[in-house]
Amino acid sequence: MPNIPLAEVALRRLLTVVDQTAELATGLASALRISPNDVAPRTAETPLGVDVLAFGPSEFEAVTGHLEPLDQLIAAVPPDADGMRWRYLDEAVLFRCEAEVPTPFDDFTASLDISRVIGLTSGYLGGSTDVRARDEAGRPIRQLERSISRAQPAYLALSGADVLDVCKLETIDYGLDKQLLRWRQVHSANGSAVQDDGSVSFARTPGGTGVTVCAYQQFALPPLWRAITPVLWPAVRRALVEDAYRTSFRITLSTIAAHGQGSAEPVGEAAGAASSLWDTVARAAEPLSPPAGWAPWRPMRPGYTDSSGFRHFRPERQPR
Repeated sequence: MPNIPLAEVALRRLLTVVDQTAELATGLASALRISPNDVAPRTAETPLGVDVLAFGPSEFEAVTGHLEPLDQLIAAVPPDADGMRWRYLDEAVLFRCEAEVPTPFDDFTASLDISRVIGLTSGYLGGSTDVRARDEAGRPIRQLERSISRAQPAYLALSGADVLDVCKLETIDYGLDKQLLRWRQVHSANGSAVQDDGSVSFARTPGGTGVTVCAYQQFALPPLWRAITPVLWPAVRRALVEDAYRTSFRITLSTIAAHGQGSAEPVGEAAGAASSLWDTVARAAEPLSPPAGWAPWRPMRPGYTDSSGFRHFRPERQPR
């Protein structure tokens, strides 16, 4: 019988190597492909791809009612050691993570406009926003946004996954102690997103500002992974999903925190991947290495070297 926990750890570590290598490969390919003349088209806004007049105030107001029961479900799930909560709802993942930033709430929200926070999510490539209503201070309270992001984890892109292309309705609430952006998917031009709803909040805390991200998501898999997923051990599948979300949202939280503290330095998905690649390979290989004393014989040690320079070994087989 296979050792399932051991196989799970090995697969998770191996895919970490593959994912980091894929990030390096795609980053290098992009760097080689892009010339200065390419920058303007790549940073130009993308059309929303939907009729904005088809969505009135009632559609925006329904976003809150759609998300509230999901928020209650995920709040009842105990956090793991990383502070992450998640569960399946059929084939979709309901997820929540949070972090506290040691920056006062007023300073944090002055540095970071929550209505633009989708642009700080992991893998974000570009998109566009159409503000449909503002409050008395001129801040957006209802808007449509199209966001385009890289397929994640990166090994899915190597398997043929398309970019994640989602258009969503968004509402923003501004309170004295909390700001909250909610969204609900209304369209995916390339069919990459089956479900993508969620929220981001900034809240005043005694130690600074609490940042919470909730997501209810299901993305289309490339053909290879559609074939593989049904036959994966449930524990392995869970590990893959957990690792993907942990990596993606760790980057997202770090990027949001940096901007809320007044830093515009982006947090890269592949940061440090090159320097740590061999360490990662070694860690991934650990579970695949036989434990001490497992080998059916002990390694042969050199005996002597003859006059022609050939080295001779004395075998020390230890049958078991």
